[in-house]
Amino acid sequence: MTEPMHLSPSPSMQMTDYHSRRLGLSFASVGAHLGWVYLGKELVYEFGRTNEEESIRKLVTASLSHWIRTMPYLTPAVIHSFQENGRELELSVVRLPEGEVPVFVLVLLEKGLNLVPRNWEDLSNQVLTFCATGISLREKNLLDFETITEPIRKRMGKAFMGETKSGVIAFFHLQDLSPFFKPMGVIKSQEILREVTATLHKETKVNEFNFQLNPRSYFLFCPGETLDGANHRFGSLYFPSKHLILDYKLKIFPIDAEILADDAKFSSIFLENF
Repeated sequence: MTEPMHLSPSPSMQMTDYHSRRLGLSFASVGAHLGWVYLGKELVYEFGRTNEEESIRKLVTASLSHWIRTMPYLTPAVIHSFQENGRELELSVVRLPEGEVPVFVLVLLEKGLNLVPRNWEDLSNQVLTFCATGISLREKNLLDFETITEPIRKRMGKAFMGETKSGVIAFFHLQDLSPFFKPMGVIKSQEILREVTATLHKETKVNEFNFQLNPRSYFLFCPGETLDGANHRFGSLYFPSKHLILDYKLKIFPIDAEILADDAKFSSIFLENF
């Protein structure tokens, strides 16, 4: 972990200090000496420091067009290696599933410390959430929507390839927590969101999955569940957090393979609740 933790989100992302630090901690947790996020050709987030920053910028600038044309999703590639402070370091890049604008993540690790697929998946979720919040503040929700939801739709589609042909999506839209973030500090604020996630994990069965769309919106996909069953399960659900009981709005929608394949129907569900 880089100490002190250097964070530099792009001003165009209009990020709060809380969300910037949360992504920084995600990079730190995987042992990154450097973590950069590119949205298209714009460097929108920087974590950590290295003396090779200028050469890395030149490398990325020269390579981005090629990456956009040829790089597959979620397939990390080592693009640079060097020595610094007596350590052998390797720089990897991975392309995240996106909509109209490519999203690339650069991670600098000690040689031999490769991220397992689960680490890349967790890190990509944090990056996409960061981009979702930033783009939303820039009022580019449609672009943001496509970036986040396309891999979700593919994962849902796999659930309907067997005997299960229908299910529900439950959206949980929490109260605005931003007034708590600054007075409570980063650690306490993180605890609130971890407790929200923990509550949803307890409600998630083996064949289901949940996802954080942005800092206030979460959904739970339940293949094989009915509207009545979902209302019974989630109608009395509450999110305890320290001395708070978080308020939220719950919406439940039926979904099947036909809705999933219809861009207009699928988009209307997610855009309304993004």
